[in-house]
Amino acid sequence: MHYGIFCADIGTSSLKAAFITEDGTVLKFIRLLFPQPVQAVDWVQAFFAAWHTLPADYVIEAICVSGNGPSLVAVPQNCPMPEVSINSPGRVPKIHINAATPLSAVSLLSTVPPDDVINGIIDAAKNDTLFLWNEPVPQGLTISGQRGATVPELQKGTASIPPAGASLFLPRIAAFRAKYPDVFDSAALLFSGPEYVSYLLTGTAVTSLPDPRYEAAYWSKEELFRFAEVLHIDTERLAGLLPPFAAAGTVIGRFCGIPVIAGVPDFIAALIGTGTLTAGTACDRAGSSEGINVCISQPRRAEKTLLLPSVMPDLWNLSSVIPSSGAAFSSFLVSHGFLGNDYIAAMERIAEEPFVASGAYPATFEGQGRAFVEDLAFRIRHGCDLLEQVSGFHPVYTLSGGQAHNAIWCQMKADMTGRTFALPAFADGELIGDAALALYGLGRGDTLAAIAQQLIRIKRYYEPEPAVAHRYTEKYSRC
Repeated sequence: MHYGIFCADIGTSSLKAAFITEDGTVLKFIRLLFPQPVQAVDWVQAFFAAWHTLPADYVIEAICVSGNGPSLVAVPQNCPMPEVSINSPGRVPKIHINAATPLSAVSLLSTVPPDDVINGIIDAAKNDTLFLWNEPVPQGLTISGQRGATVPELQKGTASIPPAGASLFLPRIAAFRAKYPDVFDSAALLFSGPEYVSYLLTGTAVTSLPDPRYEAAYWSKEELFRFAEVLHIDTERLAGLLPPFAAAGTVIGRFCGIPVIAGVPDFIAALIGTGTLTAGTACDRAGSSEGINVCISQPRRAEKTLLLPSVMPDLWNLSSVIPSSGAAFSSFLVSHGFLGNDYIAAMERIAEEPFVASGAYPATFEGQGRAFVEDLAFRIRHGCDLLEQVSGFHPVYTLSGGQAHNAIWCQMKADMTGRTFALPAFADGELIGDAALALYGLGRGDTLAAIAQQLIRIKRYYEPEPAVAHRYTEKYSRC
């Protein structure tokens, strides 16, 4: 038998899942693409489809789900949870219990749940409405009573009405209501991604808070009151839609006897899964967009950086974000006849293009590709410069995300930025972060940072080659 954590991360276009043991061994990994346009039920079906791939001798000790935010799911009134999935410690199908089963193992499930359990949850999810974090709102759509202020203006804070302050969720809630007023008015609960799946598994409605200091990024009583007034919604009604806060890493309930641990937004899971949890540690999380992060002990701000609390008490995370980096490169590849995710073949050709110290690269795929990745690397370098100037650290950046799997790009990034990057044996930091949170919730370690470090195995380092890096440093200084 193999014992481990079943981890799932809900992305914009796919679900990633893994079965990870206590020593950090990833015994199973799967990525499942969502149909487009994606619906809430697609998240649930993908979750159980991933579970179905686990061998029968894999015993799940806990479940932890992370995901993109602030995506929202509305659960309508008068749609009760299926009885089989409601939170009930020790609810295990009888086929899994016999006289020889030790009591300590009764709460563990080594195979997939019964079909009636899964089908009941999927049927319930068909009634729920998903509003993705990046779902556009029709231009010109106005919020009733807001003197013509449009939803995009509200989101950008440019309208004449009070903005939502630090909240990432309240502007999206306002946009949700404007786009789907009937759904909003008939909703019983509003969830973000990971909390929604956990709710379906346990019947427990919570909002997982990474740290008490994150309340401002979600909502406070004052902001709820202000926003309810702006939207002409009863404050109690708005507050009642939002599940109460629960601390990340706590057991919120059980699914078929298996503890379900409160997860976190995906970028915080990646910080945990890269060990960016002690002052001076750093990571580079790259996928559709790219975020460079460094953990610091004192809150320090700088232009073009984002300061948020760390999941660790008394620490902070300073980040520089390069929006749509991977998405833009995918579009570039498609425009030149490549598949949007054919990065390795593309980078092999781009890397063969000779370096140009000044002037333009040729108007070929290789030349324009070289110009693209060089520009991206210099933006990453600028972000590193900002973070290091503010923090005083010159860290090694642990890689996470799809781009980490491209060895050519990783080495070029090291040469072009003059930084060292560490590649973990398993580079999907969100899932390692989920496993660390679950183990912490199960009491398997003293601190979350210590548990995360136990799970992370560095496979190799990408260091700048001195002569090559010198050429890029000279070119960068002239930009």
